[in-house]
Amino acid sequence: MNRFTFSERFVECRKRKFHSQQQFADAYMKKYGMIRSPKAKTDRNMFGTVQSWEQGKSTPTAEVLCNICDLLDCDADYLLGRINQRTHAIEDAHQYTGLSPEALEQLHEYRENLSEYPASEEFNKMEYAEIYHPYYQAFALYLIDEILVGSKAHKLSAGTLNSLYTKIYEDEIAVESDDYKTDEDDDSSDTEEERKKLADECREFVDMACYRITNNIRDILFENAIDNKLPNALKVHYLDKCYYFGIDN
Repeated sequence: MNRFTFSERFVECRKRKFHSQQQFADAYMKKYGMIRSPKAKTDRNMFGTVQSWEQGKSTPTAEVLCNICDLLDCDADYLLGRINQRTHAIEDAHQYTGLSPEALEQLHEYRENLSEYPASEEFNKMEYAEIYHPYYQAFALYLIDEILVGSKAHKLSAGTLNSLYTKIYEDEIAVESDDYKTDEDDDSSDTEEERKKLADECREFVDMACYRITNNIRDILFENAIDNKLPNALKVHYLDKCYYFGIDN
């Protein structure tokens, strides 16, 4: 076992779930008990043992390594330097989709955020900021999934998206006449009427592009809802006389 590789990756994975070495040590002892070594004095709070791992002074036994991986949600091959992603699942998904490991981790976080519906007391504390709760923010992932996959008869128009992108970033779109004003000493400055015409044309273009996009999305969701193909996160549940989006565990 390469001590440098192990210590570096162990620190990385430990920090993902536990803020301190002692926090990890406490969680380990609670789940697996204390590590006992016949060659050294027993480390009763495991702080010294964890510190030794992170400093590269020692490495765990095979049995302890398995426990570490279970607690840190990582694969032994990653800690040993045999694969470059935290788990084989991420490694395989990265190879298959081309998505970065960071993107895959974010997708996993969204999925976890949807696993439990927040308590009403939690929402009460948030006043009117429910839409910023991780549970609701995660819906975007599943909505995007449906939009990309489309349905039998409809898919989001790539042409419409591209034309809108081009208009915004290349043609410097503007929908207010004052946006077209130039410097006062510029002889080529457009008249108010010309500026208004340009703004109206841009506004009409944006309105039509957004109309096509939202209609694409509506048709995709409508058809997939009829065919019962929506992801679980977009399905409506009924509990305690309240309707809400949720996901099955």
